[in-house]
Amino acid sequence: MQVNFNSVQVDKTPPQSYSFGVDAKTSPGLWITRLHWEFGDGAFLDVPYCCHNEVSEVRNHAYSQPGSYTVVVVAYDNAGNFGDAFVTVNWVQPVPEYQTPGLPLLMSVFAVLIVATFAKNKRSVRRPV
Repeated sequence: MQVNFNSVQVDKTPPQSYSFGVDAKTSPGLWITRLHWEFGDGAFLDVPYCCHNEVSEVRNHAYSQPGSYTVVVVAYDNAGNFGDAFVTVNWVQPVPEYQTPGLPLLMSVFAVLIVATFAKNKRSVRRPV
């Protein structure tokens, strides 16, 4: 029995969600009876199948908290054979690339601009001799 992840895609907006693609194949003359998914956060899913010796499936799952999650899928066939595959996804709490300036920072910038402008104007004013 062969089981492989063929794709893992991520949506980076919270809640973090992933699409997991998997292929499973058993021997000729046998067929896959089910896929058992475990998403690493306590969630699981059993998907029944009948009469195919090869299946391809995509499942979506969203995680509510940042962390490292190991996703396992196990395929079973009608002869009692099984195979599994796993992948680990890491959702790290995103850090903003740029901080939004707050009011105190903006007021400081305006104060510097006003002082610089006043100093420039004061130097350019000519006094009569």
